Amino acid sequence: MNIRNIIKDNDLILSVHGRTDVDIAGISNDSRKIKNGYLFAARKGVNVDSNIYIEKAVSKGAFAILTDDSKVIKKFENEDISVIFAKDALKAYAVISKNFFNNPAEKLQIIGVTGTNGKTTTTFLIKSILTASGNSAGLIGTIDYEIGGNIAESKNTTPDAYELNRMFAETVKSGSGYCVMEVSSHSLAQDRVYGVPFDIAVFNNLTRDHLDYHENMNKYYETKKKLFFEILLKSSKTKKFAIINNDDSYGKKLIGELKDELKKEDKINLLTYGLGENCDISAQNINYYRNGLKLDIIFPDKKKIKEVHSNLIGSYNVYNILAAVSAAYVLSVTGDFIIAGIKSLVNVPGRVERVNTGNTASPLICVDYAHTDDALKRVLLALRDIGGGRLISVFGCGGDRDKGKRPLMGMHSTDIADISIITSDNPRSENPLSIIKEIESGIKNASFINKDKGGLKTGTAGHVYTIEEDRANAIKLALSVASEEDVVLVAGKGHEDYMIVKENRYHFSDKEEVLKYYENRI
Repeated sequence: MNIRNIIKDNDLILSVHGRTDVDIAGISNDSRKIKNGYLFAARKGVNVDSNIYIEKAVSKGAFAILTDDSKVIKKFENEDISVIFAKDALKAYAVISKNFFNNPAEKLQIIGVTGTNGKTTTTFLIKSILTASGNSAGLIGTIDYEIGGNIAESKNTTPDAYELNRMFAETVKSGSGYCVMEVSSHSLAQDRVYGVPFDIAVFNNLTRDHLDYHENMNKYYETKKKLFFEILLKSSKTKKFAIINNDDSYGKKLIGELKDELKKEDKINLLTYGLGENCDISAQNINYYRNGLKLDIIFPDKKKIKEVHSNLIGSYNVYNILAAVSAAYVLSVTGDFIIAGIKSLVNVPGRVERVNTGNTASPLICVDYAHTDDALKRVLLALRDIGGGRLISVFGCGGDRDKGKRPLMGMHSTDIADISIITSDNPRSENPLSIIKEIESGIKNASFINKDKGGLKTGTAGHVYTIEEDRANAIKLALSVASEEDVVLVAGKGHEDYMIVKENRYHFSDKEEVLKYYENRI
């Protein structure tokens, strides 16, 4: 596609210097990925000014440069390089990427899910419901990218604008009419979804996370809010829906602010869900089991779907189900398909995922991605509700990330679980024992037990904790003291299959460590 077509309908571009009839073979904001005939997108970033890589991109064959640095214009004025100067290079890059693929998202129904907890499960549920109704859908999120029957490893929860539009184009090419995607706060802050014509935006909840990036909860909320106020409201789609959790405090705030906005101009439809009063979509007669849950779903017209069965565990998954059902409702999916879609989702990788050990005498063992204080609290409370024996928690906290959540995670685990085993979880550049000490500082209502003296064996009374820095050994320790009636949660990594220590990344899977333990016992 030539430059003239790539830059059309882009009021962020201030000027173009050089030829516009040049055909561009591809686009990248990474100079290492530039090939002959590419456009290199550079910008003055917060941490890195990628304009310093322009010469490298040109040496690799870039035909054109997108930049927000006016000095680049003069630098290449006598060379056969086209320079596109923009006032906001990030947003301009998003529009250019959309144009390069002929705006594929306009040919899809795009459902975006944002929030702190539950994004992945909600997107899996929505896709499962659409599949049950006979509709194929692309899936973009934390675990993987599923496009046209092909599965690729996820690099970012929400990919950059060029990759995102490439995936939209592949979804259209595959014959799918839908794309369900997680929308991370990082992607909103970095304008990766700028200009995406969403049909539906879902807000799950907002709790402490990524404060090393967003600084405080208010800034974190304002970033999430962009999906509704800067993206959904400006979407080119004619029928748009905001679906929001009315039981979440930030959800209530977002609902109020959106209602105020909609008084000015009725641009989108608002639908709420939850278990409290005045929710458009709600649930009744909820029952929890070790192997799932059952509930009745209530719709705005007071019609009801009775005895909806799910393989997902825990109370917070009721909210994920309600969010997915709300999306299905506005997509006009009928009750039978909703029931079938929810029931057919056996599990979500690393999201309270039950590990099948093949040993009938093993406890209920779950691996989960919970790596924040609120997420850990939620999953522990959910497992506490369904467990008949003791609850055993294995968890750590990532290095070089928000330190404020560390003592809170220690407090929640030891307050809820009978036995907590504190261990390592991607320590990165930090000393694992220093991280563990910060976790330990939040513990108020539990006693320390030396793991080497047999104090964690069956019969331990009260809430206790111990420390095992080696994560593999921590998992073995939990399983060695658990009985058949107990529940074991291994939290923090979920679907991840690696550990990051200093600059090294090596293979490590919680699920594999659990299975290894039982294989060695046979």
